[in-house]
Amino acid sequence: MDKAEGIVKQEYEKGFRRSGRVFNILKIMSRSPAALKDAMRLYLTIMYGPSDLSRAQREMLATVVSRVNHCHYWTEAHGNDFRDEVQNDQLAEHIKHDWREADLSKIDIALCTWAEKLTRTPGDMSQKDVLELENIGMSQEAISDTAQVVGYFNYINRIADGLGVDLEPDMKKWCGINHSIISIKVSNLNQII
Repeated sequence: MDKAEGIVKQEYEKGFRRSGRVFNILKIMSRSPAALKDAMRLYLTIMYGPSDLSRAQREMLATVVSRVNHCHYWTEAHGNDFRDEVQNDQLAEHIKHDWREADLSKIDIALCTWAEKLTRTPGDMSQKDVLELENIGMSQEAISDTAQVVGYFNYINRIADGLGVDLEPDMKKWCGINHSIISIKVSNLNQII
């Protein structure tokens, strides 16, 4: 953080004020300062701004999308944030590994189903999918916010995995394995082969 300058320094300082540290994702994204700033602004808006979705629902969606994408970093990060929101370890573990095993409300099941479909097969989405959420009582605003969360985490999962971000030390404890073995950088791959 001491060597950072300009936008990067500002984002590091904001991150430190929020959580007492600078997360690895911020460090790896610092190579593109303007994108880092805009990505963080969007993240804070969709995850913490006013919404018809609860904080727990947004964390649940972030975790489900990250799991579908096999993104260990964000599955662990937001699985833990979901756990903090709901204060239920078993529910959080189900969301992290297979949301279908979780005891969820009808609306939360619909949200997870919608998020998974939009993540796996975005070209198959249609107005029918939106109407299904409306028919169970979701507002247009909540549906839009759902799309924002799902879209953002599809983007940021690819940034984390594409740039090889490693799990935070405490994330390794949460998941019980050392994922640094998994996040082998492409530049080191030739040495292994």
